[in-house]
Amino acid sequence: MKKNPVEVKTMVRKEQNNQKNTNMADYLIIGNSASGLAAARSIREEDKKGRILVLTEEKYKNYSKPLITYYLAGKVSLDNINFKHENFYSDNDIELLTETRVEAIDPDNSEVVIGSGEKIQYKKLLIAAGGKPVIPRMMAGTRPGKESPDNSFMDSSNYKSVEGVFTLTTLEDSIKIKNYIEKNKINSATILGGGLIGLKSAEAFLEIGININIIELADRVLSATFDSEASSIIENAIQSKGSRIYKNNTIDKIFIDNKKISGYRLRDGKENECRLLIMAIGVSPDLSFINKDILKAGRGIIVDERMRTTVENIYASGDIIEGKDMLLEENRNIAIWPLAVRQGDIAGKNMAGRETIYDGGFFMNSVEILGIPSISMGITNPVAGDSIEIIKEFRPDQDLYKKIAIKDNKVIGIIMIGNIERAGIYCGLIRNRIDLSGVRANIFREDFGIIHLPADYKKHLVVGEGIEV
Repeated sequence: MKKNPVEVKTMVRKEQNNQKNTNMADYLIIGNSASGLAAARSIREEDKKGRILVLTEEKYKNYSKPLITYYLAGKVSLDNINFKHENFYSDNDIELLTETRVEAIDPDNSEVVIGSGEKIQYKKLLIAAGGKPVIPRMMAGTRPGKESPDNSFMDSSNYKSVEGVFTLTTLEDSIKIKNYIEKNKINSATILGGGLIGLKSAEAFLEIGININIIELADRVLSATFDSEASSIIENAIQSKGSRIYKNNTIDKIFIDNKKISGYRLRDGKENECRLLIMAIGVSPDLSFINKDILKAGRGIIVDERMRTTVENIYASGDIIEGKDMLLEENRNIAIWPLAVRQGDIAGKNMAGRETIYDGGFFMNSVEILGIPSISMGITNPVAGDSIEIIKEFRPDQDLYKKIAIKDNKVIGIIMIGNIERAGIYCGLIRNRIDLSGVRANIFREDFGIIHLPADYKKHLVVGEGIEV
């Protein structure tokens, strides 16, 4: 059952009216997803009385973003898509303002300006607004022979006005796509982008019997984390079902008739009919309300090991930041759910006065296509050299592939296709930088497990934090 955003908002504003100052928060959090709510929870654990106010552009209380494609595929209902119980906010005395966009941050006055023009002051601020979809600028018009003006384009400013063109990064996107498919009896879709968002979209469409065309600028799908062998297994599975993948290609022009997409022309000149186009190029940190002259940012907001920005009393976490990549020893934007949660938790603790250090993370992605599970972690395509060793096992007839990248006798990356049962153990080897001496001969065994690990590390698993999966 769809949640009523009006009721949520009214409830929150009534709660605010009980405060001495409705426009002052001890802890103001921009973002109501994984990182923002992890921060809110850890703040409340440390500070039982401080006022916590969470702002979100969306109309839903919360939902698990990794599940939005599962909702599209019919595997998850709206009743089961939340990752926090509906009583989470009241139980933790957290106030929530939905459908509220932050337009600007004024650090000199410790306040933010929201869309209504209202100002909200803060003592501590966390920016956990996440990312926004990347929309490339492309030519748009009618088909040859009935041309509209040649200087028409579609980009991030107007793509929502074209019926049949969507992104798939929010629950609202997923709901709109599902409704559009049902209303227009769609049986095929085109996905622009063969990265993780594109492949997760493909997974959902294939699950409900919709044929797909994937258009990827690189020479293979999932090129950022997969090598050619891994990509070939996924590509063959997709193409075996009658779907197509156009590699080393992109859309040159989309065709629009009566404000609806009707097709497109590829860079190589090929034209395809199309009534549903998913823009899945990628996601970038949403810095639209950030003044980079005040708050230091590159691709994302720059933070230190305590998740502090360059401005006093302002913290940031999740998909909007450049945080420490523990393998490359540099700050990078790593937009994955587990790290967003960990960063939010650490930010919240530091905001509430409990000093906690973020030791970094690394890329980790998982997708299942047509029953073939896959996972990639760490540095999966290192340049081979004197200190890099690559071990591979490729069985394409069984849709099985494993690749381990080793540097200085430590695992720095892995790709697993088909059988991913031991992924958690390999993840632990990467995170804890375990020396492979004594276990090297066993690392590729199908039954490789805790029993084969170094004795000191096994002791850590028993008395320490355990393996992160």
